Amino acid sequence: MIDTEQTTETLIERVRRLQQVMAARDVSASLEFFAPNVEYHYHFGTRPLIGIEWVEKFLKKYWANHTDVTWVINSWAENDGRLFSEGEERYVNADGHQVIHPYMGVIEFTDGLITGWRDYFQMADPNAGK
Repeated sequence: MIDTEQTTETLIERVRRLQQVMAARDVSASLEFFAPNVEYHYHFGTRPLIGIEWVEKFLKKYWANHTDVTWVINSWAENDGRLFSEGEERYVNADGHQVIHPYMGVIEFTDGLITGWRDYFQMADPNAGK
């Protein structure tokens, strides 16, 4: 269970723990990091997922269609309950193609839980055709 009390854990440390449970594809453990009313913009311009139930559906569908998923954070900054990050998402899609998406993201926390998450990335694989 996630400790939602104030701790000395930094936001990047909390997200690193989330990365570990997501790498293990543990839906229940992953959802413990989210507030019930979370708003997740997995791709800006697309309707956001509002509520933990939609995040659960998204994770299950995403993991069903992607293998060898790696979420890499190269740079980050923390300010006022927000983690700003830059990195890449790597996975093999349902067609068996390796995809690498550079991204920027903002994750908002309240009482230790994720209440908002916005990802900004290029939908088309920037490595296609290379």
